[in-house]
Amino acid sequence: MLDNVNKVKEQLFSANTLYTELHQPSSETKIVFNDLVQLAKGNRQAWTRINPQQVMEQINQSLLLRRQYMSVLQALCFAYNPQQAAASSGLLINSRKSSEFELLYKVDKNFSGQVYVILKVPHPSQAHMDIGPSVNSCSEQVLYSVPFPPMVEGKSQLLMDDSDQRFLSIFDANFEIYLS
Repeated sequence: MLDNVNKVKEQLFSANTLYTELHQPSSETKIVFNDLVQLAKGNRQAWTRINPQQVMEQINQSLLLRRQYMSVLQALCFAYNPQQAAASSGLLINSRKSSEFELLYKVDKNFSGQVYVILKVPHPSQAHMDIGPSVNSCSEQVLYSVPFPPMVEGKSQLLMDDSDQRFLSIFDANFEIYLS
């Protein structure tokens, strides 16, 4: 009996949240499910209608959108790397490895504060070579998406600031990594 009451409470909360999000006036662009799919796939050609940074901000501000995006990301990702075993340490690690990809960074010797993030994929998809891969870093509080240039011979490189939250999240042991 108590289980049924809790289920009804949860359903009412979800329905109320959906109703509020759908009917509140907003100056933000409305996000449709296809926007989440295209962002999760890293399909930059579909970004003419949306600004991916604004969409990620909206996803991070809405629990409903974050849940939807995570389910789409899990279903469509090319590869996955879970939180690292040393997640409790809170230290920045210098590489992330899985059987499908490797992420590492090298500090630029000429310009302090800049790092080269290198993505290696032994068997990339055609989309990785044509459009370029996207690395999504996810924690329970925030999600980031980092588009990389098209891959050449299984590698892609991106120059980032070492204080950029997206860079920090990729190499933070508390974040999961999804490659699209």
